[in-house]
Amino acid sequence: MEENMDQEETKQDQPNESESQKEIEKLTATLNQVSGELNTIKANVEKRKSETTTLKILFYTGLTVLFFGFIYTNQTLQRAQFNNLEANISALQSRVNHTLLSLEKQLHEEIMNIENKVGGNPESKVHESLSDMNLALSALRPETEATNRLIKKVQKDSQELRDMLHNQKGNIDNTPEPVP
Repeated sequence: MEENMDQEETKQDQPNESESQKEIEKLTATLNQVSGELNTIKANVEKRKSETTTLKILFYTGLTVLFFGFIYTNQTLQRAQFNNLEANISALQSRVNHTLLSLEKQLHEEIMNIENKVGGNPESKVHESLSDMNLALSALRPETEATNRLIKKVQKDSQELRDMLHNQKGNIDNTPEPVP
């Protein structure tokens, strides 16, 4: 009987061992499968990290390019506006100069016409003409500083001319006449 029991126990141990063996194999297969899935997930995470890093690099590179593009465009526009402004100022200055020259010419013509009509002493005509010109220039209201400077220069030059004529007249009057 004891032998029988030993055999029965051995038989019972064998099915238990075989079941345990099957379960171990099953767990090993599951473990291998989970390990494979973890390796796949790990590879995907590494791949995603690499992709994310690449996207960050592209994003910051694009942002930098846009920033420098904006700065370059802004500087180019400012340079163009400055050049345009300089051209406009030059055009306005030339127009003002042209206007002043035409006014001076008209004033000179009017002075000549008045001299021809009056027909008096040439020296007094010059003094009167210069006075009239200075009076007319004083009546002008300049729009720019450049115009104002030109008006002041013409007034100063005309005053110097009057003074020079006056001094010349005084020198002529004071020169002794030659003795015969």
